[in-house]
Amino acid sequence: MNKQEINILLVDDEPNVLKSLSRVLKQYRLTTSSSGEEGLLLAHEIRFDLVISDYRMPGINGVEFLSRFKLLQPDAIRMILTGYADLDGAQQAINEAEVFRFINKPWNTLEIISAVENGLEHRRILLENRALADQVRAQQALLDEKEAILRALEAEEPGITKVNWASDGSIILDEEDFE
Repeated sequence: MNKQEINILLVDDEPNVLKSLSRVLKQYRLTTSSSGEEGLLLAHEIRFDLVISDYRMPGINGVEFLSRFKLLQPDAIRMILTGYADLDGAQQAINEAEVFRFINKPWNTLEIISAVENGLEHRRILLENRALADQVRAQQALLDEKEAILRALEAEEPGITKVNWASDGSIILDEEDFE
């Protein structure tokens, strides 16, 4: 997926922070929001691959916003931008909102870019793993169905599913098979 196809939501009550983040992440398709409430409304309309939210905002804080956002879009990677060292808040964010990364204000541009790229790669791997697990489950269901059919055939005609193979790949028939 190219970067222009990746939707990122930026949520912060400070317009200058949104402008700065938008410049840093300009290669992505960005949507900005000045509040958690507005961000949740956007989440009802647009599918996002990643969201970065400020930790402290008026109204609902970043953890509460990301917890609600997770319910709407559980596959989106969630990150928090904070200027405060708050261990309790960090634990709450990890436990409730399953935040992928904390980014400190002021941030290093390379750190933000790296965090976003790592988050998107993590999301890609999670979605790929889910798709592979779904494929394995579907294949297992087919195998289980075929096994049930074979058991039913064997119950009806004992020995019908047993084949004697020769070394050249041909089938060896017993005399009693012709009686």
